[in-house]
Amino acid sequence: MNIDLTTIPGYAEMSAEEKVKALEDYTFDVPKSDAAEVDKLKQAVSKANSEAAEWKRKHNALLSDDEKKRQEAQEAFEKMETELNALRKEKVIAEHKAKFLSLGYDESLATETASAMADGDMTKVFCNMAAFLETHDKAVLAQSLKSTPVPPAGTSSVDTKSIYAKKLAEAQKRGDMASVAAYTRMMSEEQK
Repeated sequence: MNIDLTTIPGYAEMSAEEKVKALEDYTFDVPKSDAAEVDKLKQAVSKANSEAAEWKRKHNALLSDDEKKRQEAQEAFEKMETELNALRKEKVIAEHKAKFLSLGYDESLATETASAMADGDMTKVFCNMAAFLETHDKAVLAQSLKSTPVPPAGTSSVDTKSIYAKKLAEAQKRGDMASVAAYTRMMSEEQK
């Protein structure tokens, strides 16, 4: 049904906003025979609107459940990710600890050094390495001096220089650098 714009007074001189307002307020004269049809259509629109509202309410309820499920899934994922990162760190620490133990570190120093390495604290790693090397070198030197034969007292017929040279060659063959250093030092003291 078209609107006869000539029935709206001053329509041609109105601004766009005024025209929209005038058209919104315009009412049609409906013949009485069409009034029953209009009431039927209004009831159909009302029913459709209420059904749409009901579906929207159900959708929102489902959406809330979906959002809850999504949130729970996100929390579960974050928890698993945290646990996975912790397990990866534990694995790295265990691998490093095994390597340090194989090098001769004691249990506590190996654990401490492996944890520092996994955390990226290289200052702590190098401090622990220095401590290990210091105790290791002392132990090697002590062992080397224990195995060094003492020359017989008061005799000059024993050639200690050749004994030290023989021990030096054996230590070099074994790759025992601490013993090599000890025998070299002893040989140089013997020549004085």
